[in-house]
Amino acid sequence: MQTSSIPYEPQQPQQLRAAIYVRVSSVQQEREGASLETQEAACRKFCAEKHWLILESHIYRETHKRWLLYERLEMTKLREAARSRAFDVVVCYCVDRLSSQDAHVYILDEEFNRAEITMAFATEDFEQTAIGRFVRSAKVLAAAIEVEKIRERTVRGRIARVKSGKLIPGGKPLYGYQWPKERDHRGRLIKGRLIEDPETAHVVQRIFSSLAQGLTLRAIARSLTEEGVPTPTRANPQWQSSVIARMAHQPAYKGKAYGWGIRKAGAQPQHFDPEKAIELPDGTIPALVDEATWDAVQVVLARNKERAVRSAKNPESALLRGGYVRCGYCGSLMYPRPRSNGRVDYVCKGIQDILRTCPGPTIVTHILDHAVWSKAETILTDPDTVRRELERLQTADPTEDDLVTVDQALQQLSKRKGVLVQSIAMVTEPEAAAPLVAHLEELTKQERSLKQKHDQVLHRQRPWQEQQTNLATLDEWCNSVSANLKTFNFKQRRMVLDALGFSATLFRCDHEPRFIITADIDPRLVSPTTSAGSSSRPSSPARQHVRS
Repeated sequence: MQTSSIPYEPQQPQQLRAAIYVRVSSVQQEREGASLETQEAACRKFCAEKHWLILESHIYRETHKRWLLYERLEMTKLREAARSRAFDVVVCYCVDRLSSQDAHVYILDEEFNRAEITMAFATEDFEQTAIGRFVRSAKVLAAAIEVEKIRERTVRGRIARVKSGKLIPGGKPLYGYQWPKERDHRGRLIKGRLIEDPETAHVVQRIFSSLAQGLTLRAIARSLTEEGVPTPTRANPQWQSSVIARMAHQPAYKGKAYGWGIRKAGAQPQHFDPEKAIELPDGTIPALVDEATWDAVQVVLARNKERAVRSAKNPESALLRGGYVRCGYCGSLMYPRPRSNGRVDYVCKGIQDILRTCPGPTIVTHILDHAVWSKAETILTDPDTVRRELERLQTADPTEDDLVTVDQALQQLSKRKGVLVQSIAMVTEPEAAAPLVAHLEELTKQERSLKQKHDQVLHRQRPWQEQQTNLATLDEWCNSVSANLKTFNFKQRRMVLDALGFSATLFRCDHEPRFIITADIDPRLVSPTTSAGSSSRPSSPARQHVRS
């Protein structure tokens, strides 16, 4: 029987399938050129030398921070593909592009080994032994140390820049401002200060004015959205009340510039830390609103937050809820607490303290509410009370002397400059005129400084002028409100209490007196357009409450 012989052919090894992972730490690095492209080119060349098949569907390009692993979207895709054994080897440019955290590298190594996938690096070679893993860990540690050094140098450089009186530059300036058009010798914008943006500054001024006049954050956001005013990000056409709240708390809008003062702790939103903040020189950020308006808005926002009743199941059960009543022993706010029998009491928050040092006074809400409202009616219906308040508030202009002094100095400087100009015109030789010209320049600087002082005095005078203007409407407002007191609802009564500056201090039953009620009329709370029977928000005196 004859058999045919088949020649032996050695089986060719199966070609390994390779996935490529490249990463940069920030978008800025990616924009600077070919960082990702350079890494990918090196990885492709490395795979070609190893005769590995590059899977184009498994090229992962990542832009993410070094110290985050589970939030990397491309890395997550790579790990999911590895679990299904979609490739045989993962190629990176170097180990710190995979991660600069040793724990991360070990986690990835364990996952890839479980899937029988090998890690390879285009610029580094590590043996698959204990020594090789040790060398790899040393490289990762060196990368982590370098990251810390870079971070420390960056922080030190930023703090040094702030201490030199310059803002920390950013891509987008604060809303209402723009970077000046000044450029350095390389043609780059000099971002050391901000200037007013004529397109958005008026929006900031409108927001502060509306808040001071009584509009709520939601009402302002709704109005801006309906008018199509561009938002700070311009990505979302709808204004958010949280955005307006952050703007209202920004000290830069009153001309106070700080560096290194914004902090973020965990899940908490960004907040201003005055202890770590570094104040920048005057003029770094120009003021869009005066300091009096800014301070008034802070008081309004704090009061509105304190007196919000949205979370209360029955908000009208206590007229004085939300900051009108305080404990006479520990100073804590009193809050309404309902009982099973339907009664509602004012209770001190201090009794919740674990030490229980406060005796915890309580009182039925309708007793204290009635006493406070009766006092409000007495004040508004008693013309002598309003008259005495008017006499107390009518004071002399506190800036009058300063304004006269500055104006006299400006007049004298103007005369001296006129004499110098005439003298310079009579001198024919440039060398002889040089000292006179220098003196004229010095007088011009002094004049500019005095004009700034003049503006500052006028700025200080404005609140006094507003108060004197509002004094004329106080008596009229009281008469108008008093005629409609019997018909006021819950909201309107709280508006009146705010306008009159009412507060109450409560003690226990064995104390004499049981409670103390105080009021402090402020003419700034009164608008000449206020309608006594109207509950419209813009004209309500309660929304204009400002403590001096």
